Amino acid sequence: MAITFEEENKKVNWPMVVGLVFIFALIATAIIYLFFISPERVEVLVSPKLQNISEVSKVNLNFDQLTGSEAFKNLKSIIIFNTPSPENIGKANPFLP
Repeated sequence: MAITFEEENKKVNWPMVVGLVFIFALIATAIIYLFFISPERVEVLVSPKLQNISEVSKVNLNFDQLTGSEAFKNLKSIIIFNTPSPENIGKANPFLP
């Protein structure tokens, strides 16, 4: 009687291989977009008068004229505070059902 040794067939875990390939592809894509592709430049659309911040700071606002206008006076302030009454706040013993 002879003793024979057979090699065990190792099965490939295909879902893990596909998952690792997907993760490496995702990381490679992120590295390429972050470090090697320059983003498109966005053109800033500002009127030529307001290109300098010093000119923006020279804008004068007349608050008296604003608060004295008829449209401002027609605005209504609506403030509703819903404060619960003391008898509706919680239970005497919160651990009871």
